[in-house]
Amino acid sequence: MKDLWASLKTLHACYAPWISLALGVLTRVLSHRGVDFAPKAVAILALAWLLPLAITRWLHAPPQGTREPRFHCFVRTVSPTVTVLLYKNVLFFLVPIWFGSSHVDSINVLVPVLLGAMAVFSCFAQRYRELVLDNPRVRVLWTAVILFAALVPATAVVAFTSPRTSIIISALVASVVAWLALAPTENLLAWRGLLSMVRLSLLATAVLGLAAPLFPPVPFVCHDHGIGTMLVNRELVGRAQHFPSGTHKVFAWFEVTLPRRDRQPIAFQWYRDGGPVGPPVRTSVEGGRKNGYRTATSRLMPAVGSWRVDLVTGQSSQLIGRSTFVVDP
Repeated sequence: MKDLWASLKTLHACYAPWISLALGVLTRVLSHRGVDFAPKAVAILALAWLLPLAITRWLHAPPQGTREPRFHCFVRTVSPTVTVLLYKNVLFFLVPIWFGSSHVDSINVLVPVLLGAMAVFSCFAQRYRELVLDNPRVRVLWTAVILFAALVPATAVVAFTSPRTSIIISALVASVVAWLALAPTENLLAWRGLLSMVRLSLLATAVLGLAAPLFPPVPFVCHDHGIGTMLVNRELVGRAQHFPSGTHKVFAWFEVTLPRRDRQPIAFQWYRDGGPVGPPVRTSVEGGRKNGYRTATSRLMPAVGSWRVDLVTGQSSQLIGRSTFVVDP
């Protein structure tokens, strides 16, 4: 049994994370066709995989001199390893999904970069074990981050919540799970312990909720965008990045996807030479369309200068897409 488990563990460590990464990339590529099952499946599995943590907590080693049943011992010793391996796979799966909603020229790329750095670090087995797996507090924080990253897109798919609401709900769940994993047993049902859990969860929820504009708007994905002079059947015509002075009208056009049957408010914000021009132009988008949802905003006689148009979420101003163009003298 031990030899079989060691072989499976080695095989899993070598190949499973990269299979998960490939599945994440495939999900990102196929998201244009409305692959809504992926984030939902990730969140359900991530929550289900908390079971080994509970087993580890409640199935203690027997008193010295007492013989432990073989199955009891197997479950107790294998559960932590199963938890670590499965969370590692989820992390590799999530990286391309979060990158798909981020933008290299925006600060929101830092979140998927962090997840990617965590995934790469987990490949250095010795240092990963020394700094993460052998340190209970760091290990719980590590898995809480992964659980949060899995729940954000899943909450949007299941509950049709806005990106900010998804972040708040996910932060609440992840912080409660982290507290339950770290709190002493005597505090689990004590009023003092429950108050500590409430304080921790409210603090995490408030901080991440306020920081929502810094996050990619998962699961929004901007597949295409551009600036042109005309729209024909909701397609952009005359696409360019430079326009002569006196151009009558320009259109900022975006093609986005979001979960099926979901409808979310969005806003367009125009900028000229780095400063905002006019109030945001508000509308909404719907998910589930085979070719994505195509939306646009326009401007008459744009002045000479460098222009930028940001498409952001309606409530939290998370960046969905960005187009730039120049009106030449």
